[in-house]
Amino acid sequence: MTFSTTDSFQSDVGVSRWHYWLDAQARYLDLGSGVNQWLVRPGLGYEINDNLKAWVGYARFRTRNRAGNVADENRYWQQMDWTAGRWNGGKFTMRARLEQRSVSVGDDLGVVLRFMTKYVRPIGGDHNISLILGLEPFVDLRDTDWGGESGLGQNRSLIGVGWRLGDSVSVEAGYMNQYIWIDGGEDRINHLGVLSFKVRL
Repeated sequence: MTFSTTDSFQSDVGVSRWHYWLDAQARYLDLGSGVNQWLVRPGLGYEINDNLKAWVGYARFRTRNRAGNVADENRYWQQMDWTAGRWNGGKFTMRARLEQRSVSVGDDLGVVLRFMTKYVRPIGGDHNISLILGLEPFVDLRDTDWGGESGLGQNRSLIGVGWRLGDSVSVEAGYMNQYIWIDGGEDRINHLGVLSFKVRL
């Protein structure tokens, strides 16, 4: 489950090119098991032009596995968002994010490159409901003593529906397939339900 908000700051001359970002997430391995991972991720962005934004930010993670062991993570990130184009009444957006990850259960600094492509197409006459398709591979750029070897680490595929409830509130729900490559072991597939609340403050 995700709560997120992002918008431009206001200035004396109108809307600023500077933007804020905040999302908070709670993730569950199994229903009824309690929160297995939570994160808070603030960021600051600048609108270079109508189709391109640059971001920097920080994220704080805490993870509890099925055995009850807890790991904390500090993650710094840099990101570029751009509108790639339109097709069949919908819009393609792309996001490239570079993350530097420091985890309490290891000594090495992990560096991860994530590249997301998203397609959103309104369905229905009032355009308040949209089809959402997403694809996001993760590439580990360094070997670490806690995360395995460098290379393709995971891929996330998403299909969902978004509802715009008002000018400042929307909800998205869908299914995510998470494929994780395991070094020296059997790859893992997670089938995940996704629920997101987006608010403009």
